[in-house]
Amino acid sequence: MTPQEKFVDVRGARIRLLSAGVGEPLLYLHGLLGEVRWLPFFDLLSRHFTIYVPEHPGFGTSGGLERVDTVNDLAFHCADLLDELDLQQPHVAGLSVGGWIAAELAVHYAHRVRKLVLIDAMGLNLAGHFIPDIFAANPAETRALLFVDPNSELAQNLVSDPPSPEMLDLMLTSRQATARIAWNPYLHDPKLADRLYRVKAPTLILWGESDRLLPLEYGRLYERKISGAKLSIVKGCGHLPPLEKPDDTARYTLDFLKS
Repeated sequence: MTPQEKFVDVRGARIRLLSAGVGEPLLYLHGLLGEVRWLPFFDLLSRHFTIYVPEHPGFGTSGGLERVDTVNDLAFHCADLLDELDLQQPHVAGLSVGGWIAAELAVHYAHRVRKLVLIDAMGLNLAGHFIPDIFAANPAETRALLFVDPNSELAQNLVSDPPSPEMLDLMLTSRQATARIAWNPYLHDPKLADRLYRVKAPTLILWGESDRLLPLEYGRLYERKISGAKLSIVKGCGHLPPLEKPDDTARYTLDFLKS
């Protein structure tokens, strides 16, 4: 399916948006790579849902980064985006940092989320577990943290070494935007775990079996903290299931959303 690409004004911030599909609305919040391109995963979802994929402020060509200091700023931005798109209660799915934003959105605006899908979501702190420094990682180290096979064609294409000028620009802007909300405290909101009781939407947690950045224990913590949440494990996959295992990730997501 060919997506529509446009820019949406969200309270003065120019936000790039892809959309396509049929059926109920599904908002997808991208991860730390800024993967706002039409992925096979989106194509599978768009056969059953109208999917909206916004580019977060400061990623790629979206503006508004100067307004962002915390992940809660992005949650409020997403609520404003829903108003601008006239989406009252869409399904919401998020990957990595996008999963963290989705969780915060469901905490602060519980009534705006119909069903919630968190995919290898950042946002929680697990005592005794060391999280590698993604901001200091070179391309080879980044691939090793994010992909089950860092030498795969997919990993090499998304995080090449050396990167092309275009990829280098995207990597730098993505890291800068992620660092605004995730540098200190590192990759988590200290208050989020104790606020997850506020999530009212039925919730599916998807986790890559071999995530080296955020191991499966973080998914199990989300499962414990969100009432009624269900955890499913994506086999043979690292931190980015929609990219590494689009068919399996779409199957889990569609089975949940359509149930």
